[in-house]
Amino acid sequence: MKWIMFSVVLNLLLFNQQVIAEDYLSAVMARMQHQSAVKIRYKETRHLELMDEPWQGSGYLYALSPDLMIKEQWYPQKEIMAVNADKLYYYDPVNNRRHQSQMTTDNPLSLNIAVFKALINHDKQLLEEYYQIEFCSKVEQWLLTLIPKQQTTLAKIVVTGLPEQAANTISVYQKDGDYNEFSLIKEGEGETELTMIKILAEQLNIK
Repeated sequence: MKWIMFSVVLNLLLFNQQVIAEDYLSAVMARMQHQSAVKIRYKETRHLELMDEPWQGSGYLYALSPDLMIKEQWYPQKEIMAVNADKLYYYDPVNNRRHQSQMTTDNPLSLNIAVFKALINHDKQLLEEYYQIEFCSKVEQWLLTLIPKQQTTLAKIVVTGLPEQAANTISVYQKDGDYNEFSLIKEGEGETELTMIKILAEQLNIK
């Protein structure tokens, strides 16, 4: 009887913790959602085993809920990537190269982009489609860990932020030990960002 009661109490405690975590995760994602066009400055650092020094990149992320997100890299050279609904776009203006593909659960690029898109659009269902979700909240920060459901070279993605604020870092870890770090700072929202999104969409031939 004692073991039965212990089991019941344990299940209730675990259930309550899960509800609290889910509610807080929803609140975190809600803080990142925007009804109008938004611009986020990012810095990317790639830690690669084959390189003596980390690779550095920077640029801007633009998002227009619910379907469009564009990554405009400025440094070290201009590149534009985007996701529009379930389509992926890439444009290298320096070498005049273009590429278009579909988002799929077995595409590592899709896995990375799905995180940004889901967070910005408050789309928990999209996260659950690609990842197992672990969330915890501490005094100094909240932490979201995403583990791919499909077999892939990706080990996990860790998203962090300050209490009661949106995400400020996203770290992408590969199974071979390589990892990328993104730092995020929101810079603007509104008509100016919408105009920039339209210009970039034209360059990517997004219809």
